[in-house]
Amino acid sequence: MSKTYAEALKWASLLLTKQKVDPDGARYVLMTRADWTPSQLILHRQDPMPDAAWRQFQADVARLAHFEPAQYITGQAPFFGTMFAVTPAVLIPRFETEELVAWVAEEQTNAQTGLDMGTGSGAIGLTLARQLPQIDMTLSEVSPSALAVAKHNAAAQKVNVHFVTSDLFNHLPGRFDFVVTNLPYIAPEEASVMDQSTLRYEPKLALFADHHGLALFERFVTELPQHLNPHGAVYLEFGYHQEPALRQLFAEKLPQAQATFRRDMAGHPRMVKLQF
Repeated sequence: MSKTYAEALKWASLLLTKQKVDPDGARYVLMTRADWTPSQLILHRQDPMPDAAWRQFQADVARLAHFEPAQYITGQAPFFGTMFAVTPAVLIPRFETEELVAWVAEEQTNAQTGLDMGTGSGAIGLTLARQLPQIDMTLSEVSPSALAVAKHNAAAQKVNVHFVTSDLFNHLPGRFDFVVTNLPYIAPEEASVMDQSTLRYEPKLALFADHHGLALFERFVTELPQHLNPHGAVYLEFGYHQEPALRQLFAEKLPQAQATFRRDMAGHPRMVKLQF
């Protein structure tokens, strides 16, 4: 017997709550499959679900109950007002990273070249290429499977950028007016307190870094000066507890740069700009 959309969501919420899974994932998969906005869901709440939609929803909720992220189930994740294709080869774009992108877009209106390092799905670099159409944008990634997702998104969004497979700066020729990156910054010892869906399903290559999560930052600052134009800028996202260690690292390795730290909307230290 088919259910209304409201009944289906209530069923999913009870099941997922019992499994200690956030029930919001059920709303996400339902709306994404139907291509609805929240307002459209409200309008259709009392409508009966078609049988095929109900069967799909049951299958999706079963996957949610095993902590699989809703974005991987649907293959889509929103970022800066655009839907991006995502697979388990890439991190799911986070809302907090939109604040980093907005900072870059606000300041780099006169830049000519930009680099999104560790692009993953391409969310940062492709968004900036749309926001700053004058930019010659390069997207780099160490994982070929992740870069394939970014290329798919660029084609779907009809955004023209350059792609390079590279471990940090290893295969990146030339210099850039700005670099933006969300490097892996989670320490392996923090795994025990992480969200189960992230830990089980998102790519560990994009999450973890040695030396208390600082190893890639340490490599990055050593290689950076050879790849940044005079008076260039760098924008980085980091873990909320890493600001003191990064301040010390930048003071030691990049004393010529002015570091400006910012907090995210939740009030946590989250991003930094290095101005040369």
